[in-house]
Amino acid sequence: MDLKQLRTFVHVAELGSLSKAADRLHIAQPALSRQIRLLEAELKVQLFVRHGRGMVLTEPGDVLLARATAILRDLEAARADITAETGRVRGRVVLGTPPTAGDAFSARLVQRFLVAYPDVSIRIVPAFSGYLLDWLQRGEIDLAVMYEPETRQNLQIEPLIEELLCAVAGSAAQLPAKRKVTLAGVLDHRLVLPGPRHGLRKLVERAALKIDRELNIVVEADSLQTMKDLVELNLGWTILPLASVHREVSDRRLRAVPIHAPELSRTLVIAEAVGRRTSQATRLFREALAAEVRDMVRRRVWAGTVLK
Repeated sequence: MDLKQLRTFVHVAELGSLSKAADRLHIAQPALSRQIRLLEAELKVQLFVRHGRGMVLTEPGDVLLARATAILRDLEAARADITAETGRVRGRVVLGTPPTAGDAFSARLVQRFLVAYPDVSIRIVPAFSGYLLDWLQRGEIDLAVMYEPETRQNLQIEPLIEELLCAVAGSAAQLPAKRKVTLAGVLDHRLVLPGPRHGLRKLVERAALKIDRELNIVVEADSLQTMKDLVELNLGWTILPLASVHREVSDRRLRAVPIHAPELSRTLVIAEAVGRRTSQATRLFREALAAEVRDMVRRRVWAGTVLK
């Protein structure tokens, strides 16, 4: 087993396809297939189940993916730390983030960071918090921006912001003149919300239960962009942080007002796995992320209170 085989294995596992991995790595597909076969022969296990639509990891394959990802990330961090002695920051940072938060800050953050550190590569992975926690523990991502998890076991948590949630409606909606709306007033309308497993959906359900109201959900959509598109088409209202719809509100395609009676809010944090080495690039990116969120609150792009 060598690093080349491990890298090949990780790419095939991520893409679920030999042909896609071959395109990404610019290597002939038969050569990749041979590397996977050699790896399976050496380990004496089947790593993938092959079918007509691609390749799926077996249970031993899942175990190897976690180990291989951690090994490659530690190697990359070591290389970055060594080259940092030359005065240039190098390396790769993988950030996991929930869609409702990541879409708000990712583009501007990455742009500013790469101006300062052009030798760093960045990957943004959107996912629900449950997946982010798992990927942190497996070493597949370096950092996660998430809504405060129920458990902090094996996590290093840095609070970022207590964000306020807003009622979001189409541009023609009749929103209150006082620029606030009660939760009961929001629930009088048809709603576009994520599915039952999404943290935002659970928060809204708990709040509705406290005021003895039911949700009139017309569409469930786990894609943030789909939710915004549906609301813009006046199919219903939704509930989101202001930062998620700031651009559409500025363009007057959507309207957003804070919710009160009760006020809805949630805590956003930066999380890292305890016990893992943190590269210089990751440390700098974490600092830039926190600074970007503070700046968005200062500019009133993100409604909420900074927690550090």
